[in-house]
Amino acid sequence: MNVQCPSCLKRYRLPKDGSSLVRARCRACGAEFLVNQPGDKRHALGSEDSAMTAAVADLARDVRGVLVDVLTRRGFRLVVVEDGIEALDLVRTWKPRILFVNPYLPGLMGTDLIAKLREEGGAPETIILVGAIHNARRYRRRPESLYGADDYVDDGAAEEAILRKLEYHLKVPLQMDQRGPSGDPESLRLARSVFTDLLVYHPQKMSGLRTLADFKVAFQKEIGEARKYLEDRKPGSSGVLDDVARRFLEETRAREAGP
Repeated sequence: MNVQCPSCLKRYRLPKDGSSLVRARCRACGAEFLVNQPGDKRHALGSEDSAMTAAVADLARDVRGVLVDVLTRRGFRLVVVEDGIEALDLVRTWKPRILFVNPYLPGLMGTDLIAKLREEGGAPETIILVGAIHNARRYRRRPESLYGADDYVDDGAAEEAILRKLEYHLKVPLQMDQRGPSGDPESLRLARSVFTDLLVYHPQKMSGLRTLADFKVAFQKEIGEARKYLEDRKPGSSGVLDDVARRFLEETRAREAGP
């Protein structure tokens, strides 16, 4: 199985062990991360009846988790890809209203992807550049050039920052959550990253879930591995995973029920 480190972008192979969720440690930078084994290159989430379609072209990392969480809970039909060439085909066929793109995608650089879409005249209504993956420890500031994008979010962007981008560019009403999962910000960040990866790589399996009990049954093996990973990274954070899943499923049910 080919994997790519979300911190330094190094690629290498891991042996398959039959599990859909594998813990890996990068041989170059030492970062530890969870690896899913997806069957498809693009991962579609949300209802086809949604009036708004969004695309995220990025590798698995924290900011992608926040984007996936915010967009799906706001009712977007969302598709996620991890390769620039696949992203180009995706935008041509899906025609999303908004595209979040990492400038350093494999296959085709995100900056070249933006240039090609602009040249063809088929760019989404809004393109937002997402903080560069290989500069994760840099001093955060707005880039001098947006490379043809309309706006920028940092790789440390919080939910409120993304919601304000949607409000400004797409006129989506700003609805800040009055209630969120419990836990400190670091525990929440880790737990949300794990949950959204399951959402991205197992959309069909996730689409049939309505309760936390359903989630625990459907992903029993993956949850066990995820909890070990979370506890190793931040003791006490594994319990926040239940809160993240519960909130997502509650909001999914409320959205399906309508006004």
